[in-house]
Amino acid sequence: MARLRKEVSHRWERRMLLRAWRQGEVDRDSICDADFLLVEASKYHGYPAERACPVCEGDTLREVNWIYGDRLGKRSNTARREEEIVRIVEEVGPVTVHLVEVCTRCRWNHLLETGTVEPGG
Repeated sequence: MARLRKEVSHRWERRMLLRAWRQGEVDRDSICDADFLLVEASKYHGYPAERACPVCEGDTLREVNWIYGDRLGKRSNTARREEEIVRIVEEVGPVTVHLVEVCTRCRWNHLLETGTVEPGG
């Protein structure tokens, strides 16, 4: 079992960005800019979010975990399912995980949380 430590929420920044967009201060194209890799990774390695997309209000919002770490080699900066992350952490030790929300329809994306996953229970 792995556990998340040193968690940082980026949800306040998300709320402020969406507020600026709704007030016309930010262009939709600048917030709906997920690249192809992020959208595809969210389809195959992510899971459905339990809320609608805040931009297009569609039901295609997904959450995906990206892992980073010096000891990961080619696995660093890749999307992984939670069960894969647990196995990787048990193998190599702590990794940084970024939880990103992505809309596969309008390409909205935002970093929700960052944390370190460590081995042990």
